[in-house]
Amino acid sequence: GVGKIASIFPSEEFADKPKEARPKLAKIDEDGATFTSHIDGSTRRLTPEKSIEIQQKLGADIILAFDECTSPLHDYEYTKNALARTHRWAERSLKAKTNPKQALFGIVQGGEYEDLRKESANFISSLGFDGFAIGGSLGKSKEDMHKVLEWTNSILPEEKPRHLLGIGRPEDIFEGVERGVDMFDCVMPTRLARNGTLLLGLGRIDITNARFAADPNPPDKSCRCYTCSNYSRAYLNHLFKAKEILGHRLASIHNLYFIVNLVKQIRQSITEDRFLEFKKEFLRSG
Repeated sequence: GVGKIASIFPSEEFADKPKEARPKLAKIDEDGATFTSHIDGSTRRLTPEKSIEIQQKLGADIILAFDECTSPLHDYEYTKNALARTHRWAERSLKAKTNPKQALFGIVQGGEYEDLRKESANFISSLGFDGFAIGGSLGKSKEDMHKVLEWTNSILPEEKPRHLLGIGRPEDIFEGVERGVDMFDCVMPTRLARNGTLLLGLGRIDITNARFAADPNPPDKSCRCYTCSNYSRAYLNHLFKAKEILGHRLASIHNLYFIVNLVKQIRQSITEDRFLEFKKEFLRSG
């Protein structure tokens, strides 16, 4: 989907970027999607029913309806047609679900277009989903994303969880929460980790930098994660220089702990009715 191999917004940069354009792997029709495996080149078929079947077998606590994730490059007409198809797939996904212990979230699409986002929010919330995900193209800038969230969450019912797909930067989590988002998922913490980048507040450090080669301090003195409690910056620097996979794992542990702990603090600030104050403090400290 959007943001999985490249940044969602033009101003964002990640350490690992695609080296060259990739061939189109999927073909979408009314019934589902046919795609080519990036592993062995074989042809695979996925439909709403097959998607739900796979997710139920995986045993996930939360599963998602089958949808088409449009990109910022799609125009209004394509996005409108894809939205109608996504809505039909949402109904089929609901019918295919048989495990009452799993929560099925419907996905609101519509790209950067206000009327389509509102149409989708109204339609998806009228169905029997356990929660809602906000997906697809969120516009070409952070300001566009904020508008999409405001349009969508002004319609989605407050009593059910709202999940923002593919967003995980600390500053974006704050903006999402302020606009009614409850849950997030993103590859960012582990993507950065496998390249030696550790999250510290709004900043980050590249642990592969030579200046950390003899640094005896923990990656983050204020962090209580397993990595920071047991290992030094110098050791992590060595692991990455030696291409030891343990370096990726320890960096991932730290980054995931950082994000989970940040959201824990956000929940606490909401309970104490000081979310906006905490947001200002955090962003100022970065």
